[in-house]
Amino acid sequence: MLKKLATASALTLALSTPGAAFAQSGLLTDWGLTDMKQAVTAAGATVTKEGALSDGSPYVGATSAGGMKFVIYGTVCSGTTAKRCKGANMSAGFTLDSDAEVDAREKKIDRSAVGVRNGGDNSLDVSRYLIFDEGISRGNLRVNIEVFIDVAEEIWNGGGE
Repeated sequence: MLKKLATASALTLALSTPGAAFAQSGLLTDWGLTDMKQAVTAAGATVTKEGALSDGSPYVGATSAGGMKFVIYGTVCSGTTAKRCKGANMSAGFTLDSDAEVDAREKKIDRSAVGVRNGGDNSLDVSRYLIFDEGISRGNLRVNIEVFIDVAEEIWNGGGE
């Protein structure tokens, strides 16, 4: 009886301890610069810049194997020195010949994996947002970056319709 009670108590403690499953599963419930640089490199891109935005949120600048430049920056970040973020915004901007051309391209692009918008100054902006709530595996983070790169490069090269 005492052995059953001890086993039940241990199980209850394990199930009620916040984050215990995440710690054992290896899921990222937030990210920092090292995490994102590893994921960008694993996705086949080259990290060209890193740092912090004016609010201290981390960012990574990179170039894809195809030559496209993009940035990933943190959202919903906390911490005092090395902030960790619950969200990541991947973004690339492409300069076209005119604002009218940007508007025309924006209307033609139909890709659910990314958002597109007129960024002003003849820029067509492409973005993808990731939420780390409840955790994301390192492999899934890499795949999400790969998807962003593939779709954004297609748009950069005139496709995406």
